[in-house]
This record gives sequence, C-alpha cells and structure tokens, in this order.
Amino acid sequence: MSSHKSITALALDPDNCFARDLRAAEISNVTLSPAASAEQLCRSVTQEPVDVVLLHFELSDGMTGIELMNEVRKLRPGIRALLLAPHFSDEQFRLAANSPLVQLMETPITSGKWDYFIARMLEEKQPAPKPLKVKYVDELRNDDSGRLDAKKVGEVFDLPVTTVASCIGRPRATVDKTPDSIAVQSGLRQFERIASSLLAVTGSIKGLKVWLNSPSAEFEDHTPLDVIRLGQAEMLADWVDDARLGSPD
Repeated sequence: MSSHKSITALALDPDNCFARDLRAAEISNVTLSPAASAEQLCRSVTQEPVDVVLLHFELSDGMTGIELMNEVRKLRPGIRALLLAPHFSDEQFRLAANSPLVQLMETPITSGKWDYFIARMLEEKQPAPKPLKVKYVDELRNDDSGRLDAKKVGEVFDLPVTTVASCIGRPRATVDKTPDSIAVQSGLRQFERIASSLLAVTGSIKGLKVWLNSPSAEFEDHTPLDVIRLGQAEMLADWVDDARLGSPD
C-alpha cells in the first residue's frame, strides 16, 4: 500500500479508469477529482487545490496530454502532470522531456510506481539533500576535447545513441551536430552523475553495467535502464545520490 504524503490529483477520467486502477493498486494516499472533459478539467484546475494532473498520453479527441497541459498551464502555471500509456515511443519521450514538469508512467499503475514517481514530482516540497560531488568519468568523455560524448555514453549504458538523445530530450541530429552545446552537455551530465556514483560503489564499468541491467524492487522489478529509457535519467541520478547519502525516498 502506498505510504507517501497524501496528494490531490485532477484526472481527465470520463470512464473512471484511473479511479478503478488506483483502487486495484490499493493506493489510498490520493484524493482523485475526476473531470469528464478537457473543458471541465480546465475549469476545475482554477477552482480546486490540485497537486498533479493525471492524463492518458493520447486523448480520445486526437489531442495529446502534452497539448492539453500546455492549455492547462495558461490557467495554472507550474502545475505538474503525470501522463500514462502502456508504452511510450521515442518521440513521446522527446515531447515529454521538452515539456516542463511532466512525468511519464507506463501502465498498469502499481503502488511502487506511484510512490516512486509522485515522490520525485513533489520532491521540491522536501528539504533537498546536499548534492554529491560528481567526478569526471573518463569512459564517457571524448579523448580529445574532454566533453561528454553521446556515443561513449551509449557504449557504457548499452543504449543506442538515438535513445541517449531521446533521453535528454534532443533529436539525434542535434546531438550529432552540436555535441558541445549546453543543452546536450547538461543532459548527458545526468548519465555521468549515475556513472560516477555507481563506479564509486561497484568499482568498475562491469559492475556498473550489472547494476543497470538488474531488476530492482525499488523500480517494481524493472531495471535501472528501464527507468532511463522512460526518460527519467535525472530521476535515477537523484535516486542514486539519495542512496549514497543514506536518505533514499
């Protein structure tokens, strides 16, 4: 059963799907306010206390959850959204990465997934731990320039460069053409945060890869690589930092 702080969720849920899923997962720390239409949701978001908006990524009227949240934020700037789907494409990862305060969750909803994502989405309400000093990881950096290299990141994390680009919210062409840009380097920095902490614990690239590919109860028996593929490299980096600091969520 979910144990995190109670929150209020506004859901576009005309068929009560989210309500049934949350009950089935025995998630009790959420007050669900369903909306029957996008118009009703937009009205409610200005009238009710809401922590997060729940949406399916693809909506029945052809609009995406990203597009609806763009409209919602005109009325309520800064509100967070959790978008759900059975599976996400690289393009959907890219769209979510470029949309502020949006997280993705693959269905079905489970208590573990709910706690993991909600804790991260609301983490700014908690005292932030002092970040660990991140060491340069030579295996992720270009030998000549010293910059983080998407190809080398892919080799260490066993990911195609296209997937690495998607995980940092950039098209492959951008990563190839402007590898030194702030946007690309800051995105790849999350991979270095993960690698730096794991190398300190495991002592080797081999140990790092074993951990990345090992299913974990912390992630509902998904692997850390699954979390990264969901576009949550920064979340995983935070989780690893928390674990090393002795204060995991």
